[in-house]
Amino acid sequence: MQFSNNVRPLFESGRESGIDRLSDPNLIKFSIGNPPDEGFPIERIKKASQELLESDPCSMLSYSSAGGRADLKQAVKNFLNRRYETVRENDEITITGGGQQAIALAVQLFCNYGDIVLCENPTFMAALDTIKGMGGKPVGVKMENDGIDLEDLEEKMRTLKPRLLYIISDFQNPTGISLPEYKRKEICRLAYKYDVPVLEDNPYYELRYDGEFIPFIKHYDQHGYVALTSSMSKIIAPGLRVGYVVAEGEMGKGFSLLKTAVDLHVSTWAQRISCKLLEDGMEDEIAHLRELYGHRGRLMYSLLQKYCHRDVEFTKPQGGMFIWVTMPKRCDIDAFLDELAQKGVMVVPGRQFCPDGGRDCTSFRLSYSLASDSDCERGIKIIGDLTRKYLGI
Repeated sequence: MQFSNNVRPLFESGRESGIDRLSDPNLIKFSIGNPPDEGFPIERIKKASQELLESDPCSMLSYSSAGGRADLKQAVKNFLNRRYETVRENDEITITGGGQQAIALAVQLFCNYGDIVLCENPTFMAALDTIKGMGGKPVGVKMENDGIDLEDLEEKMRTLKPRLLYIISDFQNPTGISLPEYKRKEICRLAYKYDVPVLEDNPYYELRYDGEFIPFIKHYDQHGYVALTSSMSKIIAPGLRVGYVVAEGEMGKGFSLLKTAVDLHVSTWAQRISCKLLEDGMEDEIAHLRELYGHRGRLMYSLLQKYCHRDVEFTKPQGGMFIWVTMPKRCDIDAFLDELAQKGVMVVPGRQFCPDGGRDCTSFRLSYSLASDSDCERGIKIIGDLTRKYLGI
Protein backbone atom coordinates (compact mmCIF):
# COMPACT_ATOMS: atom_id res chain seq x y z
CA MET A 1 0.00 0.00 0.00
CA GLN A 2 1.41 3.39 -0.97
CA PHE A 3 0.37 6.63 0.68
CA SER A 4 0.47 10.06 -0.93
CA ASN A 5 3.46 12.37 -0.56
CA ASN A 6 1.26 14.69 1.50
CA VAL A 7 0.60 12.21 4.29
CA ARG A 8 4.13 10.83 4.70
CA PRO A 9 5.35 13.74 6.86
CA LEU A 10 2.54 13.04 9.31
CA PHE A 11 3.71 9.47 9.83
CA GLU A 12 7.29 10.70 10.21
CA SER A 13 6.43 13.37 12.79
CA GLY A 14 5.52 10.73 15.36
CA ARG A 15 3.13 13.15 17.07
CA GLU A 16 -0.20 12.20 18.56
CA SER A 17 -2.83 14.39 20.15
CA GLY A 18 -1.86 13.55 23.72
CA ILE A 19 -5.50 13.63 24.82
CA ASP A 20 -5.27 10.01 25.99
CA ARG A 21 -2.86 11.14 28.71
CA LEU A 22 -5.68 13.02 30.40
CA SER A 23 -6.99 9.74 31.79
CA ASP A 24 -3.95 9.21 34.06
CA PRO A 25 -4.80 10.90 37.39
CA ASN A 26 -1.24 10.66 38.68
CA LEU A 27 0.29 12.99 36.11
CA ILE A 28 0.65 16.75 36.39
CA LYS A 29 -0.57 17.74 32.95
CA PHE A 30 1.22 20.93 31.93
CA SER A 31 1.36 19.48 28.41
CA ILE A 32 -2.31 19.72 27.46
CA GLY A 33 -3.59 23.03 26.08
CA ASN A 34 -7.30 22.24 26.47
CA PRO A 35 -10.01 24.44 27.95
CA PRO A 36 -10.96 23.26 31.46
CA ASP A 37 -14.29 21.54 32.04
CA GLU A 38 -15.31 24.22 34.54
CA GLY A 39 -15.16 26.80 31.76
CA PHE A 40 -17.87 25.18 29.62
CA PRO A 41 -21.29 26.94 29.64
CA ILE A 42 -23.04 23.59 30.03
CA GLU A 43 -26.39 24.83 31.28
CA ARG A 44 -26.66 27.42 28.52
CA ILE A 45 -25.85 24.80 25.87
CA LYS A 46 -28.49 22.44 27.30
CA LYS A 47 -31.08 25.22 27.44
CA ALA A 48 -30.34 26.47 23.93
CA SER A 49 -30.45 22.98 22.49
CA GLN A 50 -33.78 22.19 24.17
CA GLU A 51 -35.37 25.48 23.09
CA LEU A 52 -34.24 25.11 19.48
CA LEU A 53 -35.31 21.47 19.25
CA GLU A 54 -38.76 22.40 20.57
CA SER A 55 -39.27 25.55 18.51
CA ASP A 56 -37.48 24.73 15.24
CA PRO A 57 -36.25 21.13 15.22
CA CYS A 58 -35.76 20.87 11.47
CA SER A 59 -33.24 23.71 11.53
CA MET A 60 -31.11 21.57 13.84
CA LEU A 61 -31.41 18.36 11.84
CA SER A 62 -31.44 19.35 8.17
CA TYR A 63 -28.61 20.35 5.86
CA SER A 64 -27.29 23.86 6.29
CA SER A 65 -26.33 26.42 3.70
CA ALA A 66 -23.05 25.52 2.05
CA GLY A 67 -20.20 27.20 3.90
CA GLY A 68 -22.34 27.98 6.95
CA ARG A 69 -25.64 29.46 8.09
CA ALA A 70 -26.28 33.13 7.42
CA ASP A 71 -27.45 33.82 10.97
CA LEU A 72 -24.24 32.43 12.46
CA LYS A 73 -22.14 34.45 10.03
CA GLN A 74 -23.95 37.60 11.12
CA ALA A 75 -23.50 36.68 14.79
CA VAL A 76 -19.76 36.16 14.22
CA LYS A 77 -19.54 39.52 12.45
CA ASN A 78 -21.27 41.31 15.31
CA PHE A 79 -19.07 39.54 17.86
CA LEU A 80 -15.82 40.42 16.09
CA ASN A 81 -16.83 44.03 15.49
CA ARG A 82 -17.91 44.84 19.02
CA ARG A 83 -14.54 46.46 19.89
CA TYR A 84 -12.96 47.36 16.55
CA GLU A 85 -13.98 47.07 12.93
CA THR A 86 -12.68 43.68 11.87
CA VAL A 87 -15.27 42.37 9.40
CA ARG A 88 -16.00 44.81 6.56
CA GLU A 89 -18.70 45.03 3.92
CA ASN A 90 -16.72 43.13 1.26
CA ASP A 91 -15.63 40.33 3.60
CA GLU A 92 -16.97 36.81 3.37
CA ILE A 93 -17.26 34.58 6.42
CA THR A 94 -16.94 30.82 5.97
CA ILE A 95 -17.88 28.56 8.88
CA THR A 96 -15.25 25.85 9.29
CA GLY A 97 -14.73 22.68 11.29
CA GLY A 98 -12.75 24.44 13.99
CA GLY A 99 -9.92 26.85 13.32
CA GLN A 100 -7.59 24.10 12.16
CA GLN A 101 -9.68 23.42 9.07
CA ALA A 102 -9.15 27.05 8.06
CA ILE A 103 -5.40 26.43 8.10
CA ALA A 104 -5.82 23.46 5.78
CA LEU A 105 -8.10 25.45 3.47
CA ALA A 106 -5.61 28.33 3.33
CA VAL A 107 -2.79 26.01 2.24
CA GLN A 108 -5.08 24.44 -0.36
CA LEU A 109 -6.09 27.89 -1.57
CA PHE A 110 -2.61 29.28 -2.10
CA CYS A 111 -0.06 26.45 -2.28
CA ASN A 112 0.96 23.87 -4.81
CA TYR A 113 2.98 20.89 -3.65
CA GLY A 114 6.29 22.03 -2.13
CA ASP A 115 5.41 25.73 -1.92
CA ILE A 116 6.73 27.59 1.12
CA VAL A 117 4.54 28.72 4.01
CA LEU A 118 6.26 31.10 6.40
CA CYS A 119 5.42 30.76 10.08
CA GLU A 120 6.83 31.75 13.43
CA ASN A 121 9.63 29.65 14.87
CA PRO A 122 8.29 28.18 17.14
CA THR A 123 4.64 27.82 16.16
CA PHE A 124 1.54 25.68 16.75
CA MET A 125 2.61 22.08 16.16
CA ALA A 126 -0.71 21.01 14.64
CA ALA A 127 -0.40 23.82 12.10
CA LEU A 128 2.96 22.41 11.04
CA ASP A 129 1.37 19.00 10.49
CA THR A 130 -1.54 20.56 8.62
CA ILE A 131 0.75 22.56 6.32
CA LYS A 132 2.82 19.47 5.56
CA GLY A 133 -0.27 17.32 5.16
CA MET A 134 -1.59 19.74 2.53
CA GLY A 135 1.70 19.60 0.63
CA GLY A 136 3.18 22.88 1.84
CA LYS A 137 6.68 23.40 3.21
CA PRO A 138 6.74 25.32 6.53
CA VAL A 139 9.73 27.62 6.99
CA GLY A 140 10.31 29.32 10.32
CA VAL A 141 10.86 33.02 10.96
CA LYS A 142 12.78 34.07 14.05
CA MET A 143 10.91 35.26 17.12
CA GLU A 144 11.75 38.19 19.40
CA ASN A 145 10.42 39.03 22.85
CA ASP A 146 7.50 40.86 21.21
CA GLY A 147 6.79 38.41 18.42
CA ILE A 148 7.97 37.75 14.90
CA ASP A 149 11.28 39.30 13.80
CA LEU A 150 10.30 41.75 11.06
CA GLU A 151 13.78 41.89 9.50
CA ASP A 152 13.93 38.12 9.17
CA LEU A 153 10.35 38.08 7.88
CA GLU A 154 11.12 40.59 5.15
CA GLU A 155 14.32 38.80 4.17
CA LYS A 156 12.49 35.48 3.81
CA MET A 157 9.60 37.08 1.93
CA ARG A 158 12.08 38.68 -0.47
CA THR A 159 14.29 35.66 -1.07
CA LEU A 160 12.05 32.60 -0.65
CA LYS A 161 8.93 33.83 -2.47
CA PRO A 162 6.51 32.17 -0.03
CA ARG A 163 2.89 31.61 -0.96
CA LEU A 164 1.48 32.26 2.53
CA LEU A 165 2.35 33.64 5.98
CA TYR A 166 0.73 31.81 8.91
CA ILE A 167 0.88 33.75 12.19
CA ILE A 168 -0.73 33.69 15.65
CA SER A 169 -1.11 37.27 16.78
CA ASP A 170 -2.24 37.03 20.42
CA PHE A 171 -0.93 34.76 23.22
CA GLN A 172 0.85 32.69 20.64
CA ASN A 173 1.01 28.94 20.92
CA PRO A 174 3.55 27.96 22.25
CA THR A 175 5.22 31.15 23.55
CA GLY A 176 2.28 33.15 24.93
CA ILE A 177 3.64 36.26 23.16
CA SER A 178 1.36 38.89 21.59
CA LEU A 179 2.28 41.17 18.70
CA PRO A 180 2.39 44.92 19.41
CA GLU A 181 0.43 47.23 17.17
CA TYR A 182 3.42 48.41 15.10
CA LYS A 183 4.25 44.83 14.11
CA ARG A 184 0.67 44.17 13.05
CA LYS A 185 0.77 47.19 10.77
CA GLU A 186 4.18 46.25 9.39
CA ILE A 187 3.04 42.71 8.60
CA CYS A 188 0.32 44.21 6.40
CA ARG A 189 2.85 46.46 4.64
CA LEU A 190 5.19 43.55 3.95
CA ALA A 191 2.32 41.39 2.70
CA TYR A 192 1.44 44.05 0.11
CA LYS A 193 5.07 44.69 -0.85
CA TYR A 194 5.92 41.05 -1.51
CA ASP A 195 2.45 39.81 -2.53
CA VAL A 196 2.16 37.29 0.31
CA PRO A 197 -1.30 36.58 1.75
CA VAL A 198 -1.55 36.23 5.52
CA LEU A 199 -3.57 33.79 7.61
CA GLU A 200 -3.99 35.31 11.08
CA ASP A 201 -4.88 32.58 13.57
CA ASN A 202 -6.30 34.04 16.79
CA PRO A 203 -8.19 31.52 18.93
CA TYR A 204 -7.01 32.98 22.25
CA TYR A 205 -7.92 36.63 21.67
CA GLU A 206 -10.80 36.76 24.16
CA LEU A 207 -8.68 35.20 26.94
CA ARG A 208 -6.78 38.42 27.72
CA TYR A 209 -6.51 38.92 31.48
CA ASP A 210 -3.84 41.65 31.62
CA GLY A 211 -3.16 44.70 29.45
CA GLU A 212 -5.30 46.27 26.75
CA PHE A 213 -6.88 44.60 23.72
CA ILE A 214 -5.09 45.32 20.42
CA PRO A 215 -7.02 45.10 17.14
CA PHE A 216 -6.48 42.04 14.98
CA ILE A 217 -3.93 42.26 12.17
CA LYS A 218 -6.92 42.12 9.86
CA HIS A 219 -8.18 45.42 11.28
CA TYR A 220 -5.15 47.16 9.72
CA ASP A 221 -5.42 45.42 6.33
CA GLN A 222 -6.47 47.86 3.61
CA HIS A 223 -5.92 45.68 0.53
CA GLY A 224 -7.53 42.31 1.27
CA TYR A 225 -4.35 40.36 2.03
CA VAL A 226 -5.22 39.16 5.55
CA ALA A 227 -7.62 36.35 6.39
CA LEU A 228 -8.61 35.91 10.05
CA THR A 229 -9.50 32.57 11.58
CA SER A 230 -10.77 31.77 15.06
CA SER A 231 -13.33 29.48 16.65
CA MET A 232 -15.77 28.74 19.43
CA SER A 233 -13.33 26.26 20.98
CA LYS A 234 -11.88 28.58 23.62
CA ILE A 235 -15.00 30.60 24.45
CA ILE A 236 -17.76 27.96 24.26
CA ALA A 237 -16.47 24.39 23.79
CA PRO A 238 -13.97 22.68 21.45
CA GLY A 239 -16.25 19.68 20.96
CA LEU A 240 -18.62 21.81 18.88
CA ARG A 241 -15.91 22.03 16.18
CA VAL A 242 -17.20 25.41 14.99
CA GLY A 243 -14.67 27.85 13.59
CA TYR A 244 -14.66 30.53 10.94
CA VAL A 245 -12.41 32.31 8.50
CA VAL A 246 -12.99 35.91 7.42
CA ALA A 247 -11.48 37.15 4.17
CA GLU A 248 -12.17 39.79 1.55
CA GLY A 249 -13.19 39.41 -2.08
CA GLU A 250 -11.77 36.54 -4.10
CA MET A 251 -9.88 35.18 -1.12
CA GLY A 252 -13.11 34.94 0.85
CA LYS A 253 -14.86 33.31 -2.08
CA GLY A 254 -12.02 30.81 -2.41
CA PHE A 255 -12.35 29.72 1.22
CA SER A 256 -16.09 29.26 0.78
CA LEU A 257 -15.73 27.23 -2.41
CA LEU A 258 -13.10 24.96 -0.88
CA LYS A 259 -15.13 24.40 2.30
CA THR A 260 -18.16 23.43 0.22
CA ALA A 261 -16.07 21.04 -1.88
CA VAL A 262 -14.43 19.39 1.14
CA ASP A 263 -17.41 18.63 3.40
CA LEU A 264 -20.26 21.04 2.55
CA HIS A 265 -20.79 22.49 6.03
CA VAL A 266 -20.27 22.15 9.77
CA SER A 267 -22.85 20.31 11.89
CA THR A 268 -26.08 22.28 11.77
CA TRP A 269 -26.77 21.55 15.45
CA ALA A 270 -23.39 22.98 16.45
CA GLN A 271 -23.93 26.04 14.26
CA ARG A 272 -27.36 26.73 15.77
CA ILE A 273 -26.06 26.38 19.35
CA SER A 274 -23.10 28.66 18.63
CA CYS A 275 -25.34 31.23 16.99
CA LYS A 276 -27.84 31.21 19.86
CA LEU A 277 -25.12 31.76 22.48
CA LEU A 278 -23.45 34.55 20.51
CA GLU A 279 -26.78 36.29 19.85
CA ASP A 280 -27.81 36.11 23.52
CA GLY A 281 -24.39 37.33 24.65
CA MET A 282 -21.26 35.65 25.99
CA GLU A 283 -19.75 38.47 28.04
CA ASP A 284 -20.39 36.93 31.47
CA GLU A 285 -18.97 33.58 30.41
CA ILE A 286 -15.92 35.19 28.82
CA ALA A 287 -15.33 37.30 31.93
CA HIS A 288 -15.37 34.07 33.96
CA LEU A 289 -12.82 32.52 31.60
CA ARG A 290 -10.53 35.54 31.91
CA GLU A 291 -10.68 35.30 35.68
CA LEU A 292 -9.97 31.58 35.56
CA TYR A 293 -7.04 31.81 33.16
CA GLY A 294 -5.73 34.95 34.83
CA HIS A 295 -5.49 33.26 38.21
CA ARG A 296 -3.78 30.18 36.80
CA GLY A 297 -1.42 32.07 34.51
CA ARG A 298 -0.27 34.54 37.16
CA LEU A 299 0.18 31.73 39.70
CA MET A 300 2.33 29.64 37.36
CA TYR A 301 4.47 32.64 36.43
CA SER A 302 5.03 33.58 40.08
CA LEU A 303 5.99 30.00 40.97
CA LEU A 304 8.48 29.86 38.10
CA GLN A 305 10.04 33.02 39.50
CA LYS A 306 10.11 31.48 42.96
CA TYR A 307 11.52 28.04 42.20
CA CYS A 308 13.60 28.16 38.99
CA HIS A 309 17.31 28.69 38.64
CA ARG A 310 18.18 32.32 37.91
CA ASP A 311 19.46 31.44 34.40
CA VAL A 312 16.13 29.99 33.28
CA GLU A 313 14.05 32.31 31.08
CA PHE A 314 10.28 32.25 30.67
CA THR A 315 7.69 34.41 28.97
CA LYS A 316 5.07 36.44 30.84
CA PRO A 317 1.82 36.17 28.89
CA GLN A 318 -1.07 38.60 29.32
CA GLY A 319 -3.62 36.00 28.34
CA GLY A 320 -4.13 32.64 26.71
CA MET A 321 -2.87 29.33 28.09
CA PHE A 322 0.89 29.04 27.66
CA ILE A 323 4.29 29.92 29.10
CA TRP A 324 7.47 29.21 27.14
CA VAL A 325 10.43 28.14 29.28
CA THR A 326 13.98 28.28 27.92
CA MET A 327 16.94 26.57 29.55
CA PRO A 328 20.52 27.76 28.96
CA LYS A 329 22.37 26.05 26.11
CA ARG A 330 24.62 24.26 28.60
CA CYS A 331 21.66 22.22 29.83
CA ASP A 332 21.21 18.64 28.59
CA ILE A 333 17.60 19.28 27.64
CA ASP A 334 16.83 15.67 26.67
CA ALA A 335 18.01 14.33 30.03
CA PHE A 336 16.16 17.14 31.81
CA LEU A 337 12.86 16.42 30.06
CA ASP A 338 13.22 12.67 30.51
CA GLU A 339 13.73 13.05 34.25
CA LEU A 340 10.86 15.51 34.45
CA ALA A 341 8.54 12.97 32.81
CA GLN A 342 9.77 10.26 35.18
CA LYS A 343 8.72 12.50 38.06
CA GLY A 344 5.21 12.72 36.58
CA VAL A 345 5.31 16.25 35.18
CA MET A 346 4.24 16.37 31.54
CA VAL A 347 5.41 19.25 29.33
CA VAL A 348 5.85 19.58 25.56
CA PRO A 349 9.44 19.68 24.24
CA GLY A 350 10.11 22.87 22.33
CA ARG A 351 11.46 21.11 19.27
CA GLN A 352 7.96 19.86 18.45
CA PHE A 353 6.99 23.45 17.64
CA CYS A 354 9.96 24.15 15.37
CA PRO A 355 9.49 23.97 11.59
CA ASP A 356 13.08 22.76 11.15
CA GLY A 357 12.86 20.12 13.87
CA GLY A 358 14.52 22.26 16.53
CA ARG A 359 17.57 20.10 17.09
CA ASP A 360 19.23 22.82 19.20
CA CYS A 361 16.06 23.96 20.98
CA THR A 362 16.37 24.02 24.78
CA SER A 363 12.84 25.25 25.46
CA PHE A 364 9.60 23.60 26.48
CA ARG A 365 5.96 24.67 26.69
CA LEU A 366 3.87 24.80 29.83
CA SER A 367 0.09 25.05 29.77
CA TYR A 368 -1.75 26.30 32.84
CA SER A 369 -5.26 25.79 31.49
CA LEU A 370 -5.89 22.53 33.41
CA ALA A 371 -3.64 23.19 36.39
CA SER A 372 -5.19 23.26 39.85
CA ASP A 373 -3.41 25.41 42.42
CA SER A 374 -1.97 22.35 44.18
CA ASP A 375 -0.78 20.73 40.93
CA CYS A 376 0.75 24.01 39.83
CA GLU A 377 2.65 24.43 43.11
CA ARG A 378 3.82 20.83 43.15
CA GLY A 379 4.69 20.63 39.46
CA ILE A 380 6.57 23.92 39.20
CA LYS A 381 8.56 23.07 42.33
CA ILE A 382 9.63 19.81 40.67
CA ILE A 383 10.63 21.76 37.56
CA GLY A 384 12.48 24.33 39.66
CA ASP A 385 14.36 21.70 41.64
CA LEU A 386 15.43 20.03 38.40
CA THR A 387 16.67 23.33 36.92
CA ARG A 388 18.94 23.70 39.95
CA LYS A 389 20.13 20.12 39.60
CA TYR A 390 21.02 20.56 35.92
CA LEU A 391 22.35 24.13 36.11
CA GLY A 392 23.91 24.16 39.55
CA ILE A 393 22.86 26.16 42.59
